[in-house]
Amino acid sequence: MGPAIAAANLEEPVEIAARVADAIVREATDADAEQIITLIGEVYSEFQGCVLLVDEEEPELKTPRTAFNRLGGKFWVAECQGRICGTIALTPTDAPHLARLGKLYVSDAARGRGLGETLCELVERTARDEMNAEMIMLYTDSRFLDAHRLYERLDYIRQPGLVQRADASNSVEYVYTKKL
Repeated sequence: MGPAIAAANLEEPVEIAARVADAIVREATDADAEQIITLIGEVYSEFQGCVLLVDEEEPELKTPRTAFNRLGGKFWVAECQGRICGTIALTPTDAPHLARLGKLYVSDAARGRGLGETLCELVERTARDEMNAEMIMLYTDSRFLDAHRLYERLDYIRQPGLVQRADASNSVEYVYTKKL
């Protein structure tokens, strides 16, 4: 267990899951929803055709802690100077010993400091230690080239084929896996 802190938007102290550069990482609360949605919307806006439709396609973002706990997973946020600058989530899958990494987003201003790597390592460690996962998988939009480079640097392997999503962004996704 890490030290407890009083986060800017929380009434009770929270457990610090990780630190990197000027960021602290902690489990998300439902009160973080607005900042999470803003961050993901800003990241989506960097890519032509990417749109965030929270009510229609990602309603779990309105209550991140509740929604991911209900799935048997977790959702973390990174805070830089009291503002959410990164997110990541972990959920179990129906397959035995396989967990899913999701919702990895880092603000433009917070990139290049190792935050994405720290978030991925947190998810991998939690998947292995708390879910007994032997492998982790993720889907990533084919437009997110920086994310692909990060995953490949962290020894994720892109699987053959593409997944065409029936979403407003007309997403075409790659699947990556990593043995834990």
